[in-house]
Amino acid sequence: MKWIETEERVRFHEVDEWGMAWHGHYMAWFEAGRISLLERFDLLPRQMVELGYIAPVINLTCEYKHPAACGDMLIIRTTAIKPDIAALICKFEIALKDGGNLLARGETTQVLLTRDRKMIYRISGDVEKRIAAMVEYCSGE
Repeated sequence: MKWIETEERVRFHEVDEWGMAWHGHYMAWFEAGRISLLERFDLLPRQMVELGYIAPVINLTCEYKHPAACGDMLIIRTTAIKPDIAALICKFEIALKDGGNLLARGETTQVLLTRDRKMIYRISGDVEKRIAAMVEYCSGE
């Protein structure tokens, strides 16, 4: 499995009064990683809309392993897996840049809908080609 890496620094406003990164910021870091991956395959949200689709998140999981602290440099690792339905599925790992200590891992599932919010079961055309290219890239070594 191939991963895209994105760097982020934990900022002062992202920590709680115990000095640990607040749990909700991990979702924002997942999003930063996902955007880095989608950008490489012309699947950013505005591009999806241009292709006639929207992709709301319907499932998100996060397993916390170790807290991040203010000033920590993070590596967000993102990959995509082949969906069984008209969807985008991304997996994430967040680790410290120095030492590589795993902080969290998670996954998101986004379903593809038409711009007028109708459920689709099969994708075709350019969006299918772009998603297939992304999944193929991520499944390589």
